[in-house]
Amino acid sequence: MTMKTEPRSGRLVRVRTTQQVELTGFLAPAPAADAPVLISLHGLSGNFDTSFTFDFLQSPDLAGVHLLSIGCSGHGNIAMSRVGAEPVYRLTGSAFEYFDDCIPDLAAWMDFAARSHAGPIVLMGHSLGASKILRYAAATGDARVRGLVLASAADLRGAFFALHGEEKAAAFLAQARQWVDAGQGRTLMGEDCVLGLLRQRISAQTLLDRFEEGRPADTFDFHDRHSPQAFRDLSTITAPILSLYGSEGEIVGTAGVRGAIELLRSHATSALSFSSAVLGGNHWYAGHEIEAAAVIANWLAGHVRNTKEHHD
Repeated sequence: MTMKTEPRSGRLVRVRTTQQVELTGFLAPAPAADAPVLISLHGLSGNFDTSFTFDFLQSPDLAGVHLLSIGCSGHGNIAMSRVGAEPVYRLTGSAFEYFDDCIPDLAAWMDFAARSHAGPIVLMGHSLGASKILRYAAATGDARVRGLVLASAADLRGAFFALHGEEKAAAFLAQARQWVDAGQGRTLMGEDCVLGLLRQRISAQTLLDRFEEGRPADTFDFHDRHSPQAFRDLSTITAPILSLYGSEGEIVGTAGVRGAIELLRSHATSALSFSSAVLGGNHWYAGHEIEAAAVIANWLAGHVRNTKEHHD
């Protein structure tokens, strides 16, 4: 079993998106400038200090990898961000975000990573973050993305309907549509309209953006919903893919973890390679974070370092 080391040192870094949003991350550089860069994006309502990120800083297996843990426009559930050409604080967070905000968010971080380091850049997204990195890679075709780590990829639309039932979920969407049409899209839905494992709050505009039929956020279908939108982005990805799950508490519905992996594998038809691992622990790999780091490090060494020719 790999033992933890002392946490690596690093520094806070900041970027500004084309939408004039300031985003903060934490960069722990590796000794070699041309080492791989692992950009880690949190899930729903998270931030760059997601629990397992700290453990990654204590992983000897990832010591040779630049670790860049990032925040996005949807950090926190209800949070503050500085926004605008002359930045002012505004109420933001996952309760108010639009899914496709991930495109300018990740573009800003990709530019930062490419300016700062010469090595291959890999995007890792956890939970909702897995949907976001997939969306970015598919929408932009950014050849600088040399690999994707889909960590606990989740069927959030399926989970929302499973949590509330078809009738109640449809009623929530109808109420949200009324408020958005009335120009009140930032109004928070009632306290009974929640989502995610932690039952987070959500605004009317974000509810529609996330869960209306045919929206880009409907990235995965593990509930046998026969979604025409799900897996479209995945099927376009040419870079190597690693799928990670914990052994319990994952948001994979009726498919189960093994079934979810096979669905991902079957739709990753353009990927240079598809690898997977089921770790111990829950949705955040609690107690198995160093194991997750070792799996990622081994995959990077075997699938990412020599992919430059494939993409250039």
